[in-house]
Amino acid sequence: MVSTKYLWATALFGLAIAQQNQQGQQQQNNNNNNNQQGQQGQQNNNNNNNQGQQNNNNNNNNNNNNGATATLDPEVIQTGSFVDGTQDAGAEEGQAPSATSQDNFINFCKGKTLTNGLQVQGGSCNGIVMGNIPAKNQMISSIIVNPKTNDQLEEGQDFQIQVQVDNLVAGSFTNPDTTYYAAPQDLQGGQIVGHTHVTVQDLGNSLNPTQPLDATQFAFFKGINDAGNGNGLLAADVAGGLPAGNYRVCTLTSASNHQPVIMPVAQRGTQDDCQKFTVVAAGQNNNNNNNGQNNNNGQNNNNGQNNNNNGQNNNNGQNNNNGQNNGQNGQNNGQNGQNGQNGQNGQNGQNNAVSIKSRSQYCYQSPPLSVLGSAKYEVNMNSGRWNTLS
Repeated sequence: MVSTKYLWATALFGLAIAQQNQQGQQQQNNNNNNNQQGQQGQQNNNNNNNQGQQNNNNNNNNNNNNGATATLDPEVIQTGSFVDGTQDAGAEEGQAPSATSQDNFINFCKGKTLTNGLQVQGGSCNGIVMGNIPAKNQMISSIIVNPKTNDQLEEGQDFQIQVQVDNLVAGSFTNPDTTYYAAPQDLQGGQIVGHTHVTVQDLGNSLNPTQPLDATQFAFFKGINDAGNGNGLLAADVAGGLPAGNYRVCTLTSASNHQPVIMPVAQRGTQDDCQKFTVVAAGQNNNNNNNGQNNNNGQNNNNGQNNNNNGQNNNNGQNNNNGQNNGQNGQNNGQNGQNGQNGQNGQNGQNNAVSIKSRSQYCYQSPPLSVLGSAKYEVNMNSGRWNTLS
């Protein structure tokens, strides 16, 4: 007959086995769809639903990419973020207090729409660090070399935007549709690795508008994703040109993942540049290399000498005399010796006037270069002949 002690021992052993599946135990789970909470286990299956467990998972879709860890290394914590700056050295009245963090703002974007490599038009939060920052003597600087300030281009004609950039390792351009702001700024040889963009906006009726432009609107935009000529000169072709109007062209220099470049100091020159230019209808181009321009050797800088020209500086190239304003109807006395008197007497405006008699037909002047000698001469304004005075 079985003893009572034996029966009690058997019952207790069975109860101990049943309790092995309770929460808080360390287990090695090889089953799918485990729903236990608080366990520490080594799980080799997919679709585990354990909450609060510490697991060594070998399953798919885990968060351990290439050996990375979600743990913030104490060595990278920046203590400068511990304080708001208002009580520190250099603090000035009116400065805003900085936000503070004890953990590098590691969870700053929690609960927000993440950028996640996308160009989120409704706004987002990007948790990617800023990255490597160059030294002060490696800061980026840009200058637009074409088009130039106040250039006049012909509408509908191809042209090329050119920009010279210093201290940029150009030609690094990641996929803007899936990697936008998705990686930190980086350096190569101490210089920022990235690219530049050019953007052209219509200024409206004036080259000097008083209201800011709509940043969502542009007439032309191009990310320059090549290294240019290898010496910092980058270019973008504007095929088909632009319609007639007033324009501003600017650069937008970026790191590889399209974020604006980060510089090491606050007080500095800008890393980008802008130029203003105009586009005119065909046949109206009075640009730098065209006859009839009003900037030839200071033509229009003679203290109002053009006030009586009745708009003659725009008449089919009448100002081709290197500052000799033809067509001034004799009213520009002594204007740097450039009296182009409506082309009269074929003198090309080079007659150095001494005096003009009021209501007279005669002008006492020095003779043209073709007349020799030291005698005085007079010119008949009607006949155009030179006469020797007694």
